[in-house]
Amino acid sequence: MNMKRKYPRLEMHITNHCNLNCSACAHFSNICSEFFADIDQFKSSLSEITKKIDYELINILGGEPLMHPDLAEFLYSARKICPDKIITISTNGLLIPSLSREIWKALRKNRIFVRLSAYPPLLKNIQNYIDLIRSNYVNMCGIWDGQNFHLRKSACYIEDKKSVWKTCDAKFCHQLYLDKIYPCPFDAYGKFYNKYFNKQFYFDDGIDIYQNSAAKIIKYLENPVRNCSACTKYGRMIKWKFSECRENEWDVLQET
Repeated sequence: MNMKRKYPRLEMHITNHCNLNCSACAHFSNICSEFFADIDQFKSSLSEITKKIDYELINILGGEPLMHPDLAEFLYSARKICPDKIITISTNGLLIPSLSREIWKALRKNRIFVRLSAYPPLLKNIQNYIDLIRSNYVNMCGIWDGQNFHLRKSACYIEDKKSVWKTCDAKFCHQLYLDKIYPCPFDAYGKFYNKYFNKQFYFDDGIDIYQNSAAKIIKYLENPVRNCSACTKYGRMIKWKFSECRENEWDVLQET
């Protein structure tokens, strides 16, 4: 009996756009067009990939996932497809005070963990968000420190992709977007950068989850991809700030 390969985390956008404007967003949510995921495609793609690969955790995010008008349906569907998995939703928290009873019920009933991204503009209210989550009997799975971003991209190809891949902390941050899976956010959403700035910097790769076997998908995910050439080996940390939608916000060698 063949055992499915296990990975720590799978992430799925249900929105691309966001209600916060973060410079150097790794998902390019500050420069992409409005997008709301289709529930049927979400169910189909999540069902397909989990038949082939075993993930310990499914993370629903964006963009800002709480902006999706049919959020509850996604929460119920994710739990039905993945009855025994940890399921989380990552949010900046801004919309938590306005969540409907329906959403709170869906979070509770489907055992969805809320993961707060603590960006500097939200810190003054973050305890209020935590109190609201707890008062609605919903569990949290930690708070991500959003005060600094890790930049790795560079317009200068100063490293070969194999050496970049070996040191990458995002190479198993798998992104399932539409009909393809990608090893990291830059591989999945770099197309938004290209479109916004009319560039051909990022490659639009990924591997089709329907047209390829589990073995082929795993081989793709466990080797350097062309977009590794767009990153430096170690990069550097930058402080969070509001985006001005400039190209060099994502460039480790030029960003100031």
